[in-house]
Amino acid sequence: MNEKRDFVVGMLVGSAIGAAVALLYAPQPGDATRDMLKQKAGEAKDKAGEIATTAKERAGEMASTAKEKASTVATGISSTVTEKAQTVRESAAGVVEQVKSTAHDIVDKGRSMVETKKEQVTAAVEAGKQAYQEKRSELEADVQDDMETSSPALGSTGSAPSA
Repeated sequence: MNEKRDFVVGMLVGSAIGAAVALLYAPQPGDATRDMLKQKAGEAKDKAGEIATTAKERAGEMASTAKEKASTVATGISSTVTEKAQTVRESAAGVVEQVKSTAHDIVDKGRSMVETKKEQVTAAVEAGKQAYQEKRSELEADVQDDMETSSPALGSTGSAPSA
């Protein structure tokens, strides 16, 4: 862009200098040369105005094109970011569900283990009660036997013989 502008400016300046030199060396009287210089200067001024207007229009067009392209790129980036954010949300939701499922499995295993241990403790308590009852019955029977065997030695008073 700068190269084109520099070329156009150089061409205009070169043309103006060339025209001025040609007029100065032309075989004409001074008044005619001055009139011709005024005329050529006016033409150069008009030409420069046209070029400036054209350049301004082109700059406006380029700015508009750049805005459109920037808007398109921004829309594309926004769309991509939105898609990636949705993908991350979905992935995170999947991970959350997996963690929940694993946590529920662990809790279920814990409950099952507690229930199994509870049943084992209950069985051990019941076995202890059973053993207690058996031992108690056995001891009561032994006491009863001892009482019956020692009864004749006590005599009729029910007290132990004196020694």
